Amino acid sequence: MSVQLSVRLLSMTTQITNEDLAKSLSAHAERLAFTATLEGTGEPSVRDSQVRNILARSAEILRGAAALGRQSNAVALGVLARTVVESLILLLWVEVSDENALHQSNAGLAEFKRVARVNMERGTLKVKNSKTGEDATAEFLRSERFKDLPKSKKIVDQAKEAGVEHLYDVLYRFQSMSTHGHDIGNEGHDTEALVAIDMQAIGALSTAIGHAGLRWLLHRERTDNESLRIVLGIQG
Repeated sequence: MSVQLSVRLLSMTTQITNEDLAKSLSAHAERLAFTATLEGTGEPSVRDSQVRNILARSAEILRGAAALGRQSNAVALGVLARTVVESLILLLWVEVSDENALHQSNAGLAEFKRVARVNMERGTLKVKNSKTGEDATAEFLRSERFKDLPKSKKIVDQAKEAGVEHLYDVLYRFQSMSTHGHDIGNEGHDTEALVAIDMQAIGALSTAIGHAGLRWLLHRERTDNESLRIVLGIQG
């Protein structure tokens, strides 16, 4: 989270309670879930389904964030905050092209195959012939299903290709510190205040996700960076 955003959010914590913020996140989740049901206007695009998927998944993440906020679980909430940043970057990347949307639609199965292949090659996963019960792992690995798997796309590359590398640098990188257990300067801090900051940040990010999703589905437009900064509250 940027320094400007952190200070701005911290100044707001005395005006509203964490229960208010949790209720707000729940409302954000409902709006994202509704937006995910929209058919969109104009000619259908292969990007539409992935946009809806990201909106729906983001809604579920926000429901979890609201629950964590009510429990004052600052550590887990910080992890989810990074996930929301990742969702925003992924959404903006998917909206760039049909090719990106198709890549994302195949990403889950491709990643599963990569994980399975690694485990089979290391002997931690075995495949047996359903009829004979004999080990068929080697044969299975040589099958067409494991050939020419699309390369996984790193979040930093998605950010660059979507023209939002600043979101990766300013938000994702700093949130990654907490995710990997590299917190600094939190000792002795008011947990409730930290929770409030993260909930407000997640709320702002969810607004950006909703804005970007709605703008694509209804207007077939990608969100520009100036609009993103305004929605996130980190403009100049």
